[in-house]
Amino acid sequence: MQSLTVKPLFGALLMAMGTTCAAGVSTNLYAGDTAQQSPGTAQGTTKKADQPEKPATLATVVVTGSNLPVAPDEVVVPVVSVDNDAIKAAGVNANVLDLLRKVVPSFAGRSNTGTSNANNNNQNTAGGSQLQLRNLDTLVLVDGRRVATSGINGIGGKSFVDVNQIPISAIDHIEVLTDGASAIYGSDAIGGVVNIILKKDYQGAEVGVRYGAASGNYREKSGYFVAGTTLHGVHITVTGSESKTDPLYQDARSFTSPLYGRISNIPGTVGANGHLPGAILASGLNSPAQDNPTGTQAIAPSINSLIANGTYLATTPTAVADGFDVSRYQTLLERQDQKGLSANLSADLLDDHKLTAFGNVLYSRTKSFTQWLPVRTTTSLPAGAPYNPLTTAFNQIVFGYLPRPQQFVNQAEGLRVVAGLRGDINSNWNWESTIDHSQSKLEQDQFNLIYAPNMAAAVAGGYDAQGNPVAGGAYSRVQAGYSSSGPFVIQPALNPLAVTSGINPAMLANLYGTEVIHAKSTLDAFDAKLVGKAFHLPAGTIGVAFGVEARRESLSAYTDANGRNTGPTAHNWIGGTSADPFSRSRDVDSAYSEVRVPITSSSWSAPGFHAFDLIAAARYEHYSDAGNSLVPKFGFRWQPVDNQVTLRGSFSRSYTAPTLYALYGPTDTRLVGSGVIQSVFGLPGLQFNGEDGNNPRLKPSTAVTRSMGITFAPQAVPGLTASLDYSSVDQHGYPGGIGFTNILQSVNQLGAASPFSANLALGNFPGQPGATAFTAPGQVDAYLRSGGNPLNLYAIDRFTNLGGLHVRSANMTVDYYVVTDHAGTFTVSTNGAMFFKYQFQALPGQPFYNYAGFATNNGTGVQGTIPRFSFYTTADWQYGNWDLTLGNHYISSVTDIGPGGLVYAQSTTLKPIPVSSYTTWDLRLGYSVDRSAPNAIIKGWSAALGINNIANRMPPLAPQAFTDNNADVATYSPIGRLIYGTATLKF
Repeated sequence: MQSLTVKPLFGALLMAMGTTCAAGVSTNLYAGDTAQQSPGTAQGTTKKADQPEKPATLATVVVTGSNLPVAPDEVVVPVVSVDNDAIKAAGVNANVLDLLRKVVPSFAGRSNTGTSNANNNNQNTAGGSQLQLRNLDTLVLVDGRRVATSGINGIGGKSFVDVNQIPISAIDHIEVLTDGASAIYGSDAIGGVVNIILKKDYQGAEVGVRYGAASGNYREKSGYFVAGTTLHGVHITVTGSESKTDPLYQDARSFTSPLYGRISNIPGTVGANGHLPGAILASGLNSPAQDNPTGTQAIAPSINSLIANGTYLATTPTAVADGFDVSRYQTLLERQDQKGLSANLSADLLDDHKLTAFGNVLYSRTKSFTQWLPVRTTTSLPAGAPYNPLTTAFNQIVFGYLPRPQQFVNQAEGLRVVAGLRGDINSNWNWESTIDHSQSKLEQDQFNLIYAPNMAAAVAGGYDAQGNPVAGGAYSRVQAGYSSSGPFVIQPALNPLAVTSGINPAMLANLYGTEVIHAKSTLDAFDAKLVGKAFHLPAGTIGVAFGVEARRESLSAYTDANGRNTGPTAHNWIGGTSADPFSRSRDVDSAYSEVRVPITSSSWSAPGFHAFDLIAAARYEHYSDAGNSLVPKFGFRWQPVDNQVTLRGSFSRSYTAPTLYALYGPTDTRLVGSGVIQSVFGLPGLQFNGEDGNNPRLKPSTAVTRSMGITFAPQAVPGLTASLDYSSVDQHGYPGGIGFTNILQSVNQLGAASPFSANLALGNFPGQPGATAFTAPGQVDAYLRSGGNPLNLYAIDRFTNLGGLHVRSANMTVDYYVVTDHAGTFTVSTNGAMFFKYQFQALPGQPFYNYAGFATNNGTGVQGTIPRFSFYTTADWQYGNWDLTLGNHYISSVTDIGPGGLVYAQSTTLKPIPVSSYTTWDLRLGYSVDRSAPNAIIKGWSAALGINNIANRMPPLAPQAFTDNNADVATYSPIGRLIYGTATLKF
């Protein structure tokens, strides 16, 4: 293999040729954080015409997926490295998730969630970004070590390492291991490992800026610096950065605006004739009070009287939803503001690396903003209330104030501190030991929620402006401070029947408030390992590694008093998150070992065995709360004839331990999005009450991974390297919720015979006072279609060990470069992923459904869009100081089957909808100058202009699966044509 870092062939072109490949990256070539890079690859540079074709020798390195240093062309595991050149060529520098989803297509599926998670709460990341290879549990490391997960898991959000907290400017390169690795790293490494390597040992200084813009008032701005020096033997590297991206609203993109058919409970609607809503305020009226006497003067006996006199128009939920455009209120992409600072230090305490001290401090602060529809609630006006046009109580009134959409502001702070020692015992053995602390603190502010205790008093009126009781008085007496101990104040009575133009903002005082949620996740760890050469065999030296690790994981969260799920202030925020305080920790102790045995080598003349190595690894972990695990891994590397063809394979067992929240967390309640009822019953715009809960009996999920790979580097075509890796993953006991879609579908189909009959009720959560179970098949559907209030529907979804997964996939890379004497250097490279099978079983006993080639959402899982083929590809030309890169992003067509699985199979309304293939083209032109004069203050500079998505291609529609946006805006970027410029200056 060549020790060359190449840049991101064209996915569509390679599809036509019948190949799949790896783009924008080099494969199996880069070191971990302690390794020395081989000549010609340092700093992620591309081979120039005056560089040697291949280094004479390759320094040994530590690559993600192994503890043993080997030459870069002798690695056993399939590792893809994304370096600085690949980052530049991609035109993405604000978010690690966005970068990796583009250049490494194996990051597929709905569990890769970030800024696109702007208007749903069933993928709650609180503005953070999650990575998952092949939509499987994936471990994220920084410099080869674990970091704390996001605190949002403490209130029932997703459990993930937020890669937003790692600024791209601080990253030297990213290594992606697409193989099971629990034997090396422990829990969570079923799909693979992402190892983010930070910059260190930098000499000099560099500053850079970037600005990008797209239509719809979307902007990207960022700046960074990196500086490094050596003072009295101490190597110091410091990086800092800030990046900002604007929010993108739904009404700024035609594929998601207008967006009808999503909600029906809008202001101006009321219940009537067995429907909620069943009537809507007539056009031209801002309130029934405009044409009808109200309060003590009211004369209308019923809502039908108001329909008869034209105040209201009879309607249905579907008709209302079909006339209300939600895109005016919701964000499509979140706003992000990221700041980060990193410092790396190292010093040789003894000569010849006998003892070296090293450390790292990484601090980040990320602030995100997203906006949803205004909170709505159903209320009643008592008889005689100042705005009641009926002589009796007016029930089933939908209240909301459209100018106050629900808004979320998330502020996350990440801190990571590492200190360690490493040294050489002798020429054959070395050791390393570290202690580290990392934490993720989150504050989430949910604005424009309705304070429930004041609602009834606000609409009742009954007072004059001085606070005197008056029958039908136009003022109300409510409590200030959003507290039952707050002072009483007098304010204009609320008219819940009015639309926006009929509401005096003074009516809303002490009614709309902000819920504040705090969450924190911490990780404290100690590890030590010994690596060396055990003894020599005729084919070479046996490499061995031994290590131990001890870590403590902690998770805690609490809401303000009005956000509690139980107690006297429970559920005081309408539209907010209800959760009780939670705090838990656990200890994990582990020991691991690894060995590599050379059976044959090139010094022998064994036919068919030019070189053959075997590897074995094992890891034992003891959880203080989740039992023990012992997982092995076996692999081989084989060159049958010479180094032109290399084969590799592995067998491993991996697992994912239950999260602290899944085991012990409190229940939390929320309004479940309208997409669930719509996907099951075809009724739009209906929300219901959901409760998520823990399960102390939850067990770890286990997996078996088998992989085979081949690398081809023909001597007849210098500069060409191609690799193909096939992977088979079988996961059992997949951890997660049953799914509200599953619960509603099953109870409606089977009634009391459903295994989830105890998870759904009317009137209250199952098991609570007033809860009534559904007992007959079809009863849930009949209730909703007859106009039953969906807000009287309550479902509980607890964590459980679900069915399983069968995933069969392949990754392929092709890299080719040509160095000419007079025309520069030409490089083509592609990175592709193929899914042959992604079978998911929601619950034991249910059938497996294949999602490869389909777009799905909710239902039997969170598969999202899983295309059979996807590629990121580039062709690059370097000539003198100029660098021109043409990039292509290709995703094959899929089929929209809505929620998928059992729901889709039994649906009479959902039909398959073709989703077209997706191709975008990028172009980047750069110019750089390097000055080597020792006394020059400015050592060099560079500038570049680029266009991402030249043709302004928008996401293809998948409206059944992605009811929130009509399309999957995570897999297909909604930004469109982005024009950007960058500039750097070196000192």
